[in-house]
Amino acid sequence: SVTGPAIGHLAQVPNLFWILLVTLIGASEQRRAEIGWVEPKDVPFDKPGLLRDAYIPGDIGFDPLGLKPTDPEEFFLLQTKELQNGRLAMLAAAGFLAQELVDGKGIIEHFSS
Repeated sequence: SVTGPAIGHLAQVPNLFWILLVTLIGASEQRRAEIGWVEPKDVPFDKPGLLRDAYIPGDIGFDPLGLKPTDPEEFFLLQTKELQNGRLAMLAAAGFLAQELVDGKGIIEHFSS
């Protein structure tokens, strides 16, 4: 059971979770590399990490709901919005953790005080 302020949650998570997480992330990154990058044997020496011509970073073909725009310009716009949203979320999470470090209260506890 994970309890207490969020700043201490990571230390309470069981080791099996971390093993599974690292394995799944590694498999996902391996698949992404196979989709996006040219095989190392086919890459010129002066161009390491060469991307495939048809590959757009972030587009690995996973779109089960069909939400991906067909227009490349609109896809780029949505990609930018998603990156900005992620950056804002990271700042918000850092703010929550900083607040917990200052007064030791969890996020929900601040609403009731």
